[in-house]
Amino acid sequence: MPKPAYLLRQSTDDDAPALQQLWRASFAEDREGPFVEWYFNQRFQPQNCWLLTTPQGEIAAMCHAPLVNIQQPESRKLAVPYIQGVATAAAHQGRGLCHRLLTTVEAELTRQGFPFCLLKPSDPAFYEPQGYRFCTYLRQYNIDLNQHFLEHLPAYEPDFYLQHYQKPAKAAEAAAEVYRLWCSQPGGPAAFADRQPADFARLLTDHEQDGGQLLLARNANEQPLAYALYTATAKGLFVRELAFVQPQFAEKLLRALAADYREDTPAAVIISPDNAACAQPLPQTLAGWQVLPFAMLKPLTKPAPECYNMMRGAHFYEYF
Repeated sequence: MPKPAYLLRQSTDDDAPALQQLWRASFAEDREGPFVEWYFNQRFQPQNCWLLTTPQGEIAAMCHAPLVNIQQPESRKLAVPYIQGVATAAAHQGRGLCHRLLTTVEAELTRQGFPFCLLKPSDPAFYEPQGYRFCTYLRQYNIDLNQHFLEHLPAYEPDFYLQHYQKPAKAAEAAAEVYRLWCSQPGGPAAFADRQPADFARLLTDHEQDGGQLLLARNANEQPLAYALYTATAKGLFVRELAFVQPQFAEKLLRALAADYREDTPAAVIISPDNAACAQPLPQTLAGWQVLPFAMLKPLTKPAPECYNMMRGAHFYEYF
């Protein structure tokens, strides 16, 4: 039986319901819950999504490549395609459509002049033959709160106080200021997501949808000093992001978190960039921390060494 012909096109808003159905069918972790609907409402960029369809219009494969902004200290912002949602419908699998579509999308991104593209792989072995290599890494600290951060905060410390936000987006402007100072300090991330207050409001809303909260430290003049984006579950505390103006502020903030949660959920996982300065508030002698690969990169219009140098030490998360 001859293989069916496939047509390439960009998606439109009208494709969203069918694409949501394909996403749920392709990614088991997203089949239940609100994530897929949220993603297409908040993150989907139809003009940056390419499809292979049958002549009858059935969507056979998709590749979403939304643009994100990366900032390097003392340099211009850089828009980079961040490839997501590479998937093939079950009836069309086994024909190499994902590789074909990905190659076509990369050629289009090259034509548009992007230096490289990024992705966070679910299966690195799928992307390595296409020329993708890991470019960013994270540190994961596995901590028992009964053994670390046990010191209590003083009953009254006039130049340091904490605010809990169950609606984290309310602290978007303060978090953006901490993040800016954290990323620009000596030893901070060499490249990082360009987050303006509006970007932070969206990210913090995303975090809230995952059941997340924000703990913010301020001084007596209301200046923000540090924050932690965290989620408390029955299995333990997960700190997705810890940013600070100075390390001692983050240490105080972590002590407060430990005091609140160590009796109920003593296990904690804390994520940090793979950078000694960014991880300074965390236990440096702890044997339990490990370096984990995070995102992959493929050069498009720039030489590979230049692309990897731009992203070495970068800090960002899946949805920035």
